Amino acid sequence: MDWTSFHGRLLAEAFEKLLGVSRGGTVAFVRCLAPDVVNALADDETFVLNGWHVRRVADVEDTRTITADRAVEWREEKGEAVLLLVDTGRAGAGMDGIYSASLEVDETALFKEATRIAIREIEQDLFRANQHYAKQAIKTARGYGRKYALSRWTEFDFLCRVAAGSRPPGAYLHLLGLWPIFDDEHNEVDELLNTSRMFADRLLGPGSSSLTPAARVESIRLD
Repeated sequence: MDWTSFHGRLLAEAFEKLLGVSRGGTVAFVRCLAPDVVNALADDETFVLNGWHVRRVADVEDTRTITADRAVEWREEKGEAVLLLVDTGRAGAGMDGIYSASLEVDETALFKEATRIAIREIEQDLFRANQHYAKQAIKTARGYGRKYALSRWTEFDFLCRVAAGSRPPGAYLHLLGLWPIFDDEHNEVDELLNTSRMFADRLLGPGSSSLTPAARVESIRLD
């Protein structure tokens, strides 16, 4: 996973928006994040929430990681507010008390807010054209009537890469299941994205699985 400075900072802003002002004794948790994302957030010094301690819950203890037993003790002590990033594969038993008596951050709400912030960031730090490009790319990747499923993390990850601005937006289309595009000028964005969708479908889609590689290339009808 290619982690940028935007991933942690923008997720922290989204969590702050959803959790609001911290209050002593409050324990919140999130368990919808993949283990590699949880690890990256725990290691990311920019992932800081105003008034909240952040701890990863796994089967070890270090600066920002605690075990399930310690998480339960933290809740019972009713000390300072804490957000628990649960590594569901390694947290083990003992989290039921947290799940039943603490505030869960919902995946849908989290990424709805995080995606909104990421789109805003693209507009502020880059160009409005990049924002349009990114939004149209996600729309194209979903397909008509949302034929293709995109995970919420996939969309957010794509937007963070675009916001980082190290390469043109088209270079990251593969993250959405589209064919990469090299175009610095954003010319005819919709047409380019439709062509990108066609390339991905004809070369890699299930409809071409019975064709040889040569036949797949031929189906594109390149000049």
